[in-house]
Amino acid sequence: MNLALVGTGQMGQAVAAVAAEGSHEVTARFNSDRPLVEASPTALEAVDIAVDFSLPSLAVPHFRRYCEWDVPVVMGTTGWYDALDEVQALVQHHDASVLYAPNFSIGVAVLSRAVDHVTSLMDEIEAYDAFVHEMHHTKKADSPSGTARMLAEQLVDGLGRKDHIDPEAQHRRIDPSAVHVSSTRAGTAFGEHTVGFDSPAFSPWTTCWTTGSKTDPLSHCSHFFDRRTSS
Repeated sequence: MNLALVGTGQMGQAVAAVAAEGSHEVTARFNSDRPLVEASPTALEAVDIAVDFSLPSLAVPHFRRYCEWDVPVVMGTTGWYDALDEVQALVQHHDASVLYAPNFSIGVAVLSRAVDHVTSLMDEIEAYDAFVHEMHHTKKADSPSGTARMLAEQLVDGLGRKDHIDPEAQHRRIDPSAVHVSSTRAGTAFGEHTVGFDSPAFSPWTTCWTTGSKTDPLSHCSHFFDRRTSS
């Protein structure tokens, strides 16, 4: 398959490496030096699919290009979900092909299932208070991560005593009905997400981390490319 790589940072480079292993070719690259929003439709006419790991502020303009130009996209960029209704309308209007997720990692998928199960148990035990913490490298453009928000939303959905997420620094006592989501940006940490439940007696928690190895968070891309090639 011919791929357009939109965003050539750490994740974009890793996607290119995985694609090459699957005998796919990156035939177009877009970044701050060559913005997709300034490109013409012909720039993507030989592309089978776009993979976007760019910036949250560019997500909606990029979606507009993909939909108008009939280019399927795997959207790995996060931080744009406040515009989800607008994007859904675009996709439906153009009958476009879009795959997006806060995180494509197999490990995070397992963590998400585990959080659903634990939350169903903790919902009956009000002494336990839930939280999410995430850590990423200094080049990550949004905070908290899309994965952290996803996990916190699961806690809100599963715990009757929680009704919203609070991702801000706390300069007062936090609302008891909030799930606090905290973030750290430091060094080269590829990604770590912790979901915890704290009580006076015991504090169970679980963590999923990504070391930077392409085998976990990016192998899904290779599988997706290969499925489209064989279909």
